[in-house]
Amino acid sequence: MAKAMKLAMKKATAMKRKAVVKGSGAAAASITKKKVPVPKGLGKIRIGIIHGKVFDPVKVGTHDRNYPEKLKIKNNTGRSASGWGGQYMADVSTGLKIARLQPDIFEIDFMRMDDVSPKRLAKNHLTFNFWGDMSIAIADGKIPLAKTIIEVQKDCYNTRHIPEWNYYEWVLHKSRYMKQCIKAGIPMIPTIFVDNGFNAKAVLKQVQAKGWDKFLVKPAYMSFFGQGIIHGKTQDLVDNLEPFNQYERDNKKQKEFLVQPYVLKPNGLVFDEIRNFFVDGEWKYSIYTDGTDDEGFYEQPAGALKEACKQLAIRTYEEVKKVSKWEGKPIDTLLTRIDIGIVTDKSLKLGYKIFVNEIEPQMTTWLGRYCPYEIADLMGNACISQARKALKLTLEKGRKLPDKEKVRALLQILDERLGPLTK
Repeated sequence: MAKAMKLAMKKATAMKRKAVVKGSGAAAASITKKKVPVPKGLGKIRIGIIHGKVFDPVKVGTHDRNYPEKLKIKNNTGRSASGWGGQYMADVSTGLKIARLQPDIFEIDFMRMDDVSPKRLAKNHLTFNFWGDMSIAIADGKIPLAKTIIEVQKDCYNTRHIPEWNYYEWVLHKSRYMKQCIKAGIPMIPTIFVDNGFNAKAVLKQVQAKGWDKFLVKPAYMSFFGQGIIHGKTQDLVDNLEPFNQYERDNKKQKEFLVQPYVLKPNGLVFDEIRNFFVDGEWKYSIYTDGTDDEGFYEQPAGALKEACKQLAIRTYEEVKKVSKWEGKPIDTLLTRIDIGIVTDKSLKLGYKIFVNEIEPQMTTWLGRYCPYEIADLMGNACISQARKALKLTLEKGRKLPDKEKVRALLQILDERLGPLTK
């Protein structure tokens, strides 16, 4: 046992070294180049971290040795587990990594979704929301809290909340990014867009016109974890429309829906995905995700399929870049996940049909257990890069900011230590 533990620790250390060497862009840029001291009295840049992703543990042996006891996920095994096999989560680990990379520059304000308020965020110079947006609050039935979070998110430039509101809304309104991508020639699942409320008879008529034997309907706005989906055979609804009518009644308040044919693998199961992760504007890694097996995750092996999905994801990220802004200026997203659907098709040279299935913001699973990096190191460096970019734009805009001139001086020290921002 002791020998196995030593080997595991040695492997984790080696993986960490490998991640630093492999890193580029944000990860490489935040490696200290010069030792520039912080004069007394400047204080620190205060970064808020909204956490709560109990399903995204870091790799075994890579957690911070000072990980706060109160933030550990203790209930992480069995059917009633609140965590997925680990005490140490990627969101908290990222906050700890920011402070460890530049301990005399940054201090971290950890908060859960229930702690979010304009007053709390006003104390911070910048806040990264990793898991605690309005859609999660609504899904949890916390409507008063959701209203508070909406207020925070909409006023993102004054609350200094990342992600920025317009980009966030673009991602949550799936029909918005889908239509933009389709216009750009990016392959997606054939879709009927319902933009002004669900009408059972009208939708069924459109489905019949498409010739789809099986199809599904899902909300196009603020939908995740399979919520609000109805699916079935077209003929069954022709014979009995009542389930569709009931769906219409149940979703009177929802205006936007996506109607799509079943896309299945040759074995009849739901298609798989290769999820591509962009961190601070750069493609970093891709993870295979099985369509039906909850344990079916692994880093996508090198090869033609990985490369084809990567290139399609890069094309899609170009559309993301058109929307992502801070103070009206283009800015890289902290993390964007682009899910590429794959279906075996031997008639194609690649052997697969590939298409964009979804775009996700930073409030998603990062799958750090399977990526080739130490996820907190990658994301911690990216957060420092994002903080430098966003705060400089905030200062240029003349926004109200606590200790504005001290923040400006600390950013200058970071420039001297890390070199100027390249984008």
